[in-house]
Amino acid sequence: MTRRKGGSLLFSRKKRAGAGIFAGLALHGDSLRYVELDGSRGLRVVRQEFIPLSTGTVVKDSLKDTNALGVAFETLKDALGKFTCPIVLGLPSRDVILRLVEYPKMPLEDLKGALALEFQKYFPYAWDDAATDIAEVEVPSPDAAAKTTVLVATCELEKVKALLRVVSRLGMPLAALEPMNVAFFRAALGPDEPEGGSLMVQVEPEVTHIMMGYKDNGILFRSAAVDLTLPEVRTTDEGLMPILRDVQNTLIFVGNQYRGIEVKNLVLGGTVGDNPRLKVFLEAATSLKVTVLDVWDIWKAASPLGSVPGYGVAFGLALRDLI
Repeated sequence: MTRRKGGSLLFSRKKRAGAGIFAGLALHGDSLRYVELDGSRGLRVVRQEFIPLSTGTVVKDSLKDTNALGVAFETLKDALGKFTCPIVLGLPSRDVILRLVEYPKMPLEDLKGALALEFQKYFPYAWDDAATDIAEVEVPSPDAAAKTTVLVATCELEKVKALLRVVSRLGMPLAALEPMNVAFFRAALGPDEPEGGSLMVQVEPEVTHIMMGYKDNGILFRSAAVDLTLPEVRTTDEGLMPILRDVQNTLIFVGNQYRGIEVKNLVLGGTVGDNPRLKVFLEAATSLKVTVLDVWDIWKAASPLGSVPGYGVAFGLALRDLI
């Protein structure tokens, strides 16, 4: 993450990959989830931690209390003994706006300049008040060769600065900041690039995130407040119906926006996404093959705690500089 006025990098692509140990640290509503991965010979889980978060620290996938977060970071540091490897820190997904922007074919540096000049055409704050990064993506469009399409990730700069102050005070070796739904998408995609379209659904207690991919490109990221905080709600059709509606609306939008894209599979994950009732519900209503995400299995990296669900984001963050 570079520190400058406006335009600070959020998920800049790494210059090299595949060596060393990196950690992913995800900020969920109930906890910090931490995974260390060693990429020296394949992938190996070095360490895995779960640190409870006090109520009100992260609310509806948005960071609300950096002081309480700092206390949790200190608890994590105590559990680890010390921070021993670079950490990719997840930004709660609803603190980040992700949007595709198209320009005529041009180099990325020229595109950044053009985007800075008309930033408020696309986003609700000025370029100088934002931490922003772009990554070029491939989209299934007949005129794609004549355009440069980028995924723009942006967050209010003051929120990022407040988080970085906590990180700096604790001496955390920060490799990057990255939106948590981008990390989930990476983990759920698996090690092999899929053909065509893929749909990922990350279910959290207060918010559900839906991601559409084309090959290995994330081309759509959306979220909706769906209250699944009560366990009994997660087993009723009424409680799960908002997720189904959002999935169906996403499929309709993508079908209209990108004609010809074929989606056959849906990957279901998140801290409360390992839900047999939801899996059956989605399969019956969409005719898609629904798979519950098990990052430990698809990435062939056994967890010391067993195949514990809910670590997709932390795993995806740790993967960022290893693949």
